[in-house]
Amino acid sequence: MDVEPTNTSPPVAPENDELPPDTEPVFLEVGDGEEVVVDDSAPIEDEEEEAVVEDVASMEDNTIDEEEDGEKIVPQVEILCHRGPVYALSLTQKLPNQFIIASGGGDDAAFATTLNLSASPLKPTSQVLGTNSESVANASFSKDRSLLATGDYAGTISLWNCPVPAQPSDPTLPPPPGGEELKLDRTLPPGPTDCEWLVWHPLGNVFAVGSTDGTIWMYLAKTGAVMQVFAGHDGDDGSGGGGVTCGAFSLCGKHLLSGGGDGTFRIWNPKNGTARAVIKTNSPVNTIHQKAEGDIVAVGGANGEINVVHLPTKKIVGAPMEHSSSESEVASVECLKFHGAYLASGAVDGNVKIFEVGVGGSNASGLLRSTAKHLRGGVTCLEWKRGGGLGDRNLFTGCADGMIRMWDARPSEAVVLRCFKGHGDMVLCMDLSDDGRVMVSGSDDHKILVWAL
Repeated sequence: MDVEPTNTSPPVAPENDELPPDTEPVFLEVGDGEEVVVDDSAPIEDEEEEAVVEDVASMEDNTIDEEEDGEKIVPQVEILCHRGPVYALSLTQKLPNQFIIASGGGDDAAFATTLNLSASPLKPTSQVLGTNSESVANASFSKDRSLLATGDYAGTISLWNCPVPAQPSDPTLPPPPGGEELKLDRTLPPGPTDCEWLVWHPLGNVFAVGSTDGTIWMYLAKTGAVMQVFAGHDGDDGSGGGGVTCGAFSLCGKHLLSGGGDGTFRIWNPKNGTARAVIKTNSPVNTIHQKAEGDIVAVGGANGEINVVHLPTKKIVGAPMEHSSSESEVASVECLKFHGAYLASGAVDGNVKIFEVGVGGSNASGLLRSTAKHLRGGVTCLEWKRGGGLGDRNLFTGCADGMIRMWDARPSEAVVLRCFKGHGDMVLCMDLSDDGRVMVSGSDDHKILVWAL
């Protein structure tokens, strides 16, 4: 299998010279939405310790014992490095069968766990990454896999250089020792009040951090310098309202996108730090995700509504999609992911809804195509299966009942294909390898589980 080579060139800031010098934000209301025809033809471009591994064949099953449709899957390996809930996971592949799992948890700790799937027996090693004074809620690899960024709720942000492992002469053997530890590159000076989310730029080693104080900080990883501070969202007043709840760079790299507890979705100019548009929704914004083609962004809210925004025109497309089944049963949207034209949304009511988001006409905002019903708890995270074509609509969902399920999302009532049993408490995060062969999950039970797909 071909492996993407590590980019050894110096990290650079994204090129934004062609961006217009926006100065005044454009305010839009949800009712201002209109149909927009989108051209989908062109896509946009410390001390190392041995992790505890239990024999999964004899591992005690402490998950909920209830009959469930679908093939039952047990984890390939269990990693017990954290002593608290696992809040963040990021998986990167360094060799065909060698992976690094970055994790952050409620035990105020971050780890990098190296796992070689060619080894027998499987013996992952976990490295403690520095010290933190608050929960580490963010751990994310850069797009070129050369750096790892971690951030905690005290606002401490650290950058780590990732190793380039030597290729063994015999692929059935583990990599030779040495050069496998991550090295601290730098810990950044104090900046945001806390680190609620952290995202990397798609084209260069630049990253952004969102905070409950209502600001977003953008850094150049090469020097740790602050490139911009974006201010506009309301800060958290202590009652849960305000703060920058979610963010992302657009896939083309020309916009920074953010959602806030103040109910606004904002499109920022990374070059000069100004807001290109401020779109007001009817509730706090929980999550956003961009479609791979067409400059379309889905914005999920605490009131169960999903708005679709067209970036070039800064317009809301059509009417909001409704995740809630009725006004009396509001289901906060917690996670969103596009897969081609299909958008999956997961909510606290335990339902996942799959909408087909069109490119014009009556289905511009989205038509409901399928529903996946979880009967024992809310949906906390979801990922589409990777490594297949757009016609392969298999969806993984993590749930409050400790289960991960893989669904066939093509029928109007999605069908459970597999049930991944191993966690004893709420699943909080998951990530998949780029080739779709490996999945990792983290939970309130302090465990990281590795699954063979």
